[in-house]
Amino acid sequence: MTPEIRRARTAFWWVGVIVPLALLVLASIVVLSWLPEVPDPAAIHWGLDGADGFGPRWTPLALLVGLGGGTVLLFAVIALFSHRLPQRGAAAPTPQPQWSATARLLGAASLGTAGMMSMLAIASTAAQRGLADAADAADITLWVPVFLLAMAGLGIAGWFLQPSVPVSSDSTGDAAAPLPLADHERAVWMKTVTVARGGQVVLGIGVFIVVAMSVLLLAQGIAAGWITAAVAVVLLVLVATSLTFRVRASAAGLRVRSIAGWPRVDIPAAEIASTRAVQVDPFAEFGGWGYRFGLDGRRGIVLRKGDAVEVTRTNGRVFVVTVDDAATAASVLAAAARR
Repeated sequence: MTPEIRRARTAFWWVGVIVPLALLVLASIVVLSWLPEVPDPAAIHWGLDGADGFGPRWTPLALLVGLGGGTVLLFAVIALFSHRLPQRGAAAPTPQPQWSATARLLGAASLGTAGMMSMLAIASTAAQRGLADAADAADITLWVPVFLLAMAGLGIAGWFLQPSVPVSSDSTGDAAAPLPLADHERAVWMKTVTVARGGQVVLGIGVFIVVAMSVLLLAQGIAAGWITAAVAVVLLVLVATSLTFRVRASAAGLRVRSIAGWPRVDIPAAEIASTRAVQVDPFAEFGGWGYRFGLDGRRGIVLRKGDAVEVTRTNGRVFVVTVDDAATAASVLAAAARR
């Protein structure tokens, strides 16, 4: 691990984990100390006409601990697990562990979210202290822009408090040599690739959280729950269609297709300028798993760390797909492009 990555990981721990959790704990202490002075049921939602949603008075505290703390821990797990270090005594992985702009963004988002939720919980609880009926609570909707500005400000501060670490993609290596074939011979190479287990865990947790949020909002009768439910459905479709892909290299070119039929990428042999086998880190180089756009302009279907086929098209665009035995696939494509 380089000194730059060590500094970035340390900064992430402070910005994305320690400080956000401290904010949530301090806000929870304040809210807990005020709970005896809050009516039960308490106001938990405000509309244009003031308080219009009610629930147990411990709801803000539960949201702080559950949703706020859960978000911070989820972002930490995604960033640290996706950039986990090699085990001591084990051979160095390929490619070497890196740190990415996505992890930096998760740290900043964690700080902003924790700050906003802490302010919201304190404001909503303070508006009801000493009241006999929560319906008389002061309107806090005017403070929503302040909460959002605080969230954005903390997020921006969290971004700049973490150092930038350049991503070193596998830009070296010669183009693949064409597979030796007689004039009457044709080669077809096929593989199936699935999202790595770590990616499945992260994607599954993300989908579960969105679904759980939509269920909670709908159960409370909050209209925004339908928006969250629509997002959950879209997310489910995107994840379901991006877990497993079939990769085919032949005289016709490269075809990468989801087992659901979409998304699908076809690169004809006539459009292939060169191919090679490379090493790819999905999170560090592309910010995650699935159909992704890299920071260096590459596009790809990246489902796990390790071997990948990189195809440079005649128009200069570069496409990457992670798959086992990438060197053979690259040779087959090189032969197809030469013909």
